[in-house]
Amino acid sequence: MQHTQVLRWISAAATAMVVLTACQPVRPTPAAAPLIVATPALAPDAAAIGAASVDLVAGTLGIAPDTLRIATVEAMNWPDAALGCPQPDMIYAAVITPGYRVVLETVDARFVVHTDSRPDGEKIICPEK
Repeated sequence: MQHTQVLRWISAAATAMVVLTACQPVRPTPAAAPLIVATPALAPDAAAIGAASVDLVAGTLGIAPDTLRIATVEAMNWPDAALGCPQPDMIYAAVITPGYRVVLETVDARFVVHTDSRPDGEKIICPEK
């Protein structure tokens, strides 16, 4: 009979250990450090379009190129060959023309350039509406 009591006591102790172990607080695992990936500011095509737009604005308006900052280069599908900026007394082909809308900024001014899809292609400084 004493042997049975010892077994019951061992069984009760083992059960208590299992229950108490299961009741331990959950400790969160430390968060992994965020992955930092360096990405270029502009894709190569967009960078070339931006640089060509800087050259256009600097040359046309007599602004030092190093004072112009490329704010945005946005891919566009212009509704016609006017690149979204038709000029008076001009006729344009009515074809969708892929290109870019480039915003350049200086400390006190903002310039918008509409282009076709080529860095050496058509560009126009277009007043903002």
